[in-house]
Amino acid sequence: MDNNYYQHPGYYGNNPEPEKAPNIFQQFVLAFIPTQYSRLTKVRTGSMIGFVTLLALLATILSFVSVAFSFSAISGGGWADAIPEFKVADGRLYIDGDFEFDEGGTYVYITDEISGFTYDAASQIEARGYYNIILIGRDRISIMQNGEYQQGDFRNLGDDMEISKDWIVNTFMPLMMVFMAVGYLFFFVGRVFWYFLCAAIYLVIALIISSILKKQLPAGALFRTAVYSKVLMFVAVSILDLIPFVNVSVSLILRIVITIGFMAFAIAKLPDRD
Repeated sequence: MDNNYYQHPGYYGNNPEPEKAPNIFQQFVLAFIPTQYSRLTKVRTGSMIGFVTLLALLATILSFVSVAFSFSAISGGGWADAIPEFKVADGRLYIDGDFEFDEGGTYVYITDEISGFTYDAASQIEARGYYNIILIGRDRISIMQNGEYQQGDFRNLGDDMEISKDWIVNTFMPLMMVFMAVGYLFFFVGRVFWYFLCAAIYLVIALIISSILKKQLPAGALFRTAVYSKVLMFVAVSILDLIPFVNVSVSLILRIVITIGFMAFAIAKLPDRD
């Protein structure tokens, strides 16, 4: 045999043409098939970054659309007309009696008897099966929709600004949509950086797994394996967050265990570097 001939794993038999790296859409499919990760290790860095960015962008857009739809459904619901007359002035809320609305997955509570509500309070209500939650106290408004929590203090509006019931329905609700859009933009950017930061941590685990399995694999291949191994749980959690009537959350520990197990299986199937 000619010693100058090297049959690279990316070649088909004696065909000197190398196997093409998967495109972005193929990467998504192959990310769920650990036996095909040998193809994903050939993906260029730019293509891998583009894939993660597109994946995070799509998940963020779907999450925003879901929350925006739910928010629009709430603001257009009949409960808004049942709220007693109120106003926000001098950085605080004044309302003629407490208001509570409880229907389906929507829960609204307004009172000026307490200063405000916290994330923990909203989470406890969410645990009871609600996915659209609005809690308004004397000094603060808290909103949780499909697991996304936001809050704002009335004092930040300024002492000269007064808010009435009509202003809330006709101005505040649309304005909240703008605030949510800006918030989701920052959330998307942070999501991409966080994805790669987690992948770097998984790379350390991948190096340990590779050593245990006595695999001869370059760090670049292991990093790509870590990046694509995260796709399974990323997609699963994103889908669960989009289903409003499914009150199921996957714990961080379980996500980590599943991802490591999936990554270990993929590493075991990778061919050693000659």
